Amino acid sequence: MEATNIRRGKLDRSLTVQEDVSCSRKAGQNGSIRKTGRLAARSRSQRRGEISTLSSIASLSFSQKQALTTSWRLLRPQAAGLFRKIFLELEIVSNKVKQIFYKALCVDAFNKDEENIATMEVHIKLTVKFFDDLLATLDDEAECIDRMKRIGMSHAVLSRSCGFTSDIWERLGEISMERICAHEIVQKTREAARAWRILLACIIDEFRSGFDGEARYHRKSLSTDQLDDVDGVEDDPDSNIQEKMRQLRMEYDSTVPYQ
Repeated sequence: MEATNIRRGKLDRSLTVQEDVSCSRKAGQNGSIRKTGRLAARSRSQRRGEISTLSSIASLSFSQKQALTTSWRLLRPQAAGLFRKIFLELEIVSNKVKQIFYKALCVDAFNKDEENIATMEVHIKLTVKFFDDLLATLDDEAECIDRMKRIGMSHAVLSRSCGFTSDIWERLGEISMERICAHEIVQKTREAARAWRILLACIIDEFRSGFDGEARYHRKSLSTDQLDDVDGVEDDPDSNIQEKMRQLRMEYDSTVPYQ
């Protein structure tokens, strides 16, 4: 009887120990899960913070601004060739850009009176001037942002006429960052490479923002004009019929042979 009680006591103690171990393991697992979740959430928030900081001119330190101006001064004599390579690569990845530059070149061949701003060569000159002006006013963030946004807005008309989309800005940003940040002049200092990445990210963000906003405005204006045209036809159907009759008369006269 005593032996039986002893065995039962040992069994109870062993079960109690196993329960304690399993509980501690579960608690440890739950704690590790919660810890992993917190770390994942923290890493996501950190990534979001890094992205928002990456595309802000205000995040540039004084030494980074100095690195930008110094590297640009050294890069300036080679800038035209560098941007030509960037635009040529953009033509390869975007057939729409290639078509736009090709059409502009054809038009420019027949128009010698004034410079066609749509050609690649003029784009290269304007891009060099853009960086000249931008890097000279880095301390004025509002002016820099406005300058970038206006360039994006000026391209919005191409969304309707040439099928220009926001993705083209992304491609331009990728190619520019790869070409400029990998240049030997920029690679001389880590600060310069990081500063150029921040600046280029900000430029592309504002290009795209200005482009998207103006493109939406054009679409709304076009829809409003179309509605006005429909209303005008409904208000005065007789004038519409008369216009069609005149058009038919003109077409008929053009088919009648001369006597």
